[in-house]
Amino acid sequence: MKQPTVLAALCTLPLLAACGGSDHSPTVPRLSAVIQRTSFGIPHIQANDEASLGYGIGYAYAEDNFCLLASEVATVAGERSRHFGMDGNSSDNPELAVNNLDSDFFFRQWNNDEIVQAAWQAQPAQVQALMRGYVAGVNRYLAQKGTAGLPAQCRNGSWVRPLTERDVIRLMRRTTMTATAWIGDVARTQPPGDAPAVAAARSGRKLALRGSASNAVAVGADASAHGGGLLLGQPHLPWGEAQRFWQVHLTIPGKMDVMGATLPGLPAVAIGFTQQFAWTHTTDTAAHATLYALKLDPADPTRYLVDGQSRPLLRRTVSVPVKLPDGSLGTRSRTLYGTEDGPLISSAGVLDWTRTTAYVLRDANAVNHRAVAQWYRMNLATSLAELKEANLQLAGNPWNNTIAADRAGNTLMMDVAPVANLPDDVLERCLVPELAALVEDGLFVLDGSTAACAWRDEAGAAQPGTVPARRLPLLERRDFVQNANDSAWLTNPAAPLTGFSPLVSRDGVPQGARTRLALTELQRRLRSGPLTAADLRDMALDDKVYLAALALPDVRVWCGTAAVTAELRNGCAALATWTGDAGYGANAGLPYFMAMLAKGLAQDNAWTVPFDPSDPVDTPRGLNHRDPAVAQALADGLARKVRQFEAAGIGAEARLGDFQVSRRGGSALPVHGGPGELGVFNTIDVAAAPRDGRFEVTGGTSYVQVVELGSAGPRAQALLAYSQSDDPASPHHADQTRRFVERQWVTLPFTPAEIAADPALRRQEIRE
Repeated sequence: MKQPTVLAALCTLPLLAACGGSDHSPTVPRLSAVIQRTSFGIPHIQANDEASLGYGIGYAYAEDNFCLLASEVATVAGERSRHFGMDGNSSDNPELAVNNLDSDFFFRQWNNDEIVQAAWQAQPAQVQALMRGYVAGVNRYLAQKGTAGLPAQCRNGSWVRPLTERDVIRLMRRTTMTATAWIGDVARTQPPGDAPAVAAARSGRKLALRGSASNAVAVGADASAHGGGLLLGQPHLPWGEAQRFWQVHLTIPGKMDVMGATLPGLPAVAIGFTQQFAWTHTTDTAAHATLYALKLDPADPTRYLVDGQSRPLLRRTVSVPVKLPDGSLGTRSRTLYGTEDGPLISSAGVLDWTRTTAYVLRDANAVNHRAVAQWYRMNLATSLAELKEANLQLAGNPWNNTIAADRAGNTLMMDVAPVANLPDDVLERCLVPELAALVEDGLFVLDGSTAACAWRDEAGAAQPGTVPARRLPLLERRDFVQNANDSAWLTNPAAPLTGFSPLVSRDGVPQGARTRLALTELQRRLRSGPLTAADLRDMALDDKVYLAALALPDVRVWCGTAAVTAELRNGCAALATWTGDAGYGANAGLPYFMAMLAKGLAQDNAWTVPFDPSDPVDTPRGLNHRDPAVAQALADGLARKVRQFEAAGIGAEARLGDFQVSRRGGSALPVHGGPGELGVFNTIDVAAAPRDGRFEVTGGTSYVQVVELGSAGPRAQALLAYSQSDDPASPHHADQTRRFVERQWVTLPFTPAEIAADPALRRQEIRE
């Protein structure tokens, strides 16, 4: 029987972009794509133009993750309370427990109709075509399945509806926003006296705007065994729905041939490789957002003063449909406040809206509509030089460094993104003195009572108020570049990047443990000879704990002198036998060690050898356990963690694989890796509390790739730690997770011959 066309099947549904009644566009032209899936369900999609390529991406993505996508669309559209109730947690920042109602209020303001329309109109024609095709591909899948034929987790769900271009723009804007950790803080901000009804304490949490992380190493001809480039990319992102990677290979013959991974709703490869080069991203330290401390009008806390002139706060009353306990539909409304710079925020005990002061968030990425266009241009690039120039022209990468290598053995690190622009002397005058310490969290709080502290417009910048791209950090080398979420300063110690505004990159500051591990390991391995892809794969997953070498001997000495309590005695016994790594042989000493250092290193004089800017890799060192405050902090941290483990029934000698697991695929898979703060490249984050005596993995190493580039083309091995599909019934729901826990890398077929030779090859052609 002849199948109905996609349009005929779906045009009875509302808000459909593929119909003549699109919310933005005319009818999509006839679409066609070939999808070939190789082992582990990885799709290789070929089409003749951007619209058809997007069509194939959307359809293949829906096959793997339609329910995840529908849930994320409900999030970014501010519709979670309507379908899931007000009290459930949004997928954003699950560790912060942002409930659905707060999430909805935030996203209905952040993704209001005016800004979504402006973002759509800002897209180049080719990117609009990709997005239209993506929408049509997702909706083709929905039409074929019908709501009753979808995977169980969203079958007949009230939140399931056809995708629109507005949804894709909303998803892009959630990916690009800087302040992912501030969703609840913005949504709950209310004037003094009104706040208790919606306030929520932050429990002393760091005030950093983002919680994402990554490692990256690019090796050039002077340091590689084969004379070409090598790249390790290892993002650390959540293992849930938000920011979940998906592997894909995209081809438009003669125009594009790129493979790697992307995020929900983004029809381009975000991290990946081509015949000529490979690239990855790491979360940077630059100030893509700042706060302004507003001086409020004494007569009215909803007005503020700038240069003595009173201005009203902007108000937007947001209404959210909500599912009530009896199943009926109700409405909740809240007035949210802001200025021309952005929304007001508050944080209990630190950034309170009082009768005299309020705080507003200015995020450069609120009006950065260039992210998908940036990745599209990178996907089209035919050389590392073109990739660099695409970034310099658009500066659309929202909050990332870009680290890359090519087949000729060149490497590149560039931190080119929208960054707040202020001269150094103005920044110094404008920092609010009592909150200057927050700069250590990457948070700059500026004086909002004078226009002199406003971000500066400058010729050559991609958008008003930001630093021109050609004044941002960039380093090209033939040996190596690296980044592990510290500033650009020590990208390569042989060529330190200095002299930038603190808003851009800080030098002469202590480096994180993963940065010190990367630089130490690279130098150690280079002393034995040039580097290979195997070296980078080993670095990614060897589970070495950098701070163990620096502090574990001192912890063991402290254990011999500590006051004897049951908790300390049991904890020290585990620390005495801990292997000093985060492999499966590690016992409870690993989390005990983390708990101790989290408390101990927060004290003054925590190290016996303090940080020395002239020796930034080897300092600080030596845990100062003889200092009474440090010793007490070590004891408190250890005792608390031991009590938690004992209450959960986890013995001190239990192995890591017994208590650190992923329950993907219906069984508890042991997961190796540990806290990034300890200097573990294979960062693994776990839930704060155990369930059934085991801690569930919540994030960390997600998509990891090692690419060797040379005359024979790219040779790539990768792992998607949580696998390709979020559908528990899919054969690709946990297959790569099992490979990840066994450290068995997946070789990625890239050329037509490699794809054709894959034993699991499946081919389908889809047409409108």
